Amino acid sequence: MIPFIIALSFFMEGVDSTIINTAIPAMARSLAEDPVDLKVALISYLLSLAIFIPISGWIADKYGSKKVFISALCLFTLSSIWCGFAHDLNELVIARFVQGFGGALGLPVGRLILIRTFGRENLISTMNRVVTVGTLGPMLGPVIGGFLTTHFSWHWIFWVNIPVGLLAIGLAYFWLEDGELHAVPPLDKLGFILFGAALSGFTFGLAALSETTVNSSIAFSIILFSVILLIAYMMHSRRLLHPIVKTDLLSLRTFRVSVLGNLVSRLGFGGVPFLVPLLLQVGLGYPPELSGMLLAPIAIGVLIGKPLFLPILRIFGYKRFLITNTIFAGLSIWVFTSIDADTPIYVIAFLTWVYGFILTLQYSSMNSLAYAEILPEDLSAATSIMSTLQQLAQSCGVASSALFIRLFALIFYGNVVLTPTIFHCTFFAIGVFTLLSTFVFLQLKPEDGQQLIF
Repeated sequence: MIPFIIALSFFMEGVDSTIINTAIPAMARSLAEDPVDLKVALISYLLSLAIFIPISGWIADKYGSKKVFISALCLFTLSSIWCGFAHDLNELVIARFVQGFGGALGLPVGRLILIRTFGRENLISTMNRVVTVGTLGPMLGPVIGGFLTTHFSWHWIFWVNIPVGLLAIGLAYFWLEDGELHAVPPLDKLGFILFGAALSGFTFGLAALSETTVNSSIAFSIILFSVILLIAYMMHSRRLLHPIVKTDLLSLRTFRVSVLGNLVSRLGFGGVPFLVPLLLQVGLGYPPELSGMLLAPIAIGVLIGKPLFLPILRIFGYKRFLITNTIFAGLSIWVFTSIDADTPIYVIAFLTWVYGFILTLQYSSMNSLAYAEILPEDLSAATSIMSTLQQLAQSCGVASSALFIRLFALIFYGNVVLTPTIFHCTFFAIGVFTLLSTFVFLQLKPEDGQQLIF
């Protein structure tokens, strides 16, 4: 029952990371905003996850994993109600940020509960089952969002969380055990401020580059300042025994490769759920429900790929598999450049299915590799780093996609005009990011991660 409870929370929070995608055009009309500007509602959620995840392990150790997990579910559910009642984009962004805080507590604490309950020897099989359900959330989010937007209104894409959240809260209350409280060091408040400000500044600056109302020099200045803050944090953290982000874990090759590989490849993957609904609805005139349904094969690809992940990995090993699959991942993004008004629906469905199949193999291999050399006492720190960078990369993927849309629109038309050509060029650009992560995986040795798969 414990894996089911964690998977249910992962699913709910995963759905909310993408459910807004197919509703963006309708939300833009309702809120009197440009569709591309709605990216901030996506980014604020993901950015909140990235900022608060590093302190989630500390909070869980201090107050108990069960109490923190249930509190996270309550906060997530209540903020979902707020999102549905938002009257303008600014209010929606704030509500989504609060919702992300709930997710930031729930996601890594859920992983810690699994790790501490089942141990390293059963980690892959247990995590694989949970992640399968959790991965379906982001894949089914656009489908659910398209259906609710077409038949009800965009407000219901948030209110649908209420029954799921209440179910997860009830099950967690009765089935989860009160975790052992741990003695924790004082929270590094300065480090938290520096790290959070660096992530916020970098993501905001990147997003601001795609805004016509923001001067590019200001956006670049914000990005530069955020880099300075990150360097300041790294210098500060080296003097501490218990920093909020334990950067010395990056000295472990498998962990470093997993982190960097996740970061670079998700810059491409992170933009796809944002771009495909915009291409189909704004570029080609598809209704929200059909747009969402054409993304459903991604979930089917995930379900088919998950059981095959471990057998394939045992044949090729982490290094060969990640290099090869990353190339296919980049190509699976590039093929979206072929979608136009004459593309049959079944072809689009096939392309999204292939993308989902390759995506689940990529995520499963990268995420499991991270724990190959991690000691038990470092599991909490490693989980926080992985979760933080995954969400940061996803938010940067959305921001960079919006930036490319603006750049290509200015190049081709002189202003921001959303045509299929603009989306095709953007798909090609973000596919390059994913292909570049191939060079990261070249750092692996053939025997790396073997203890996890045999």
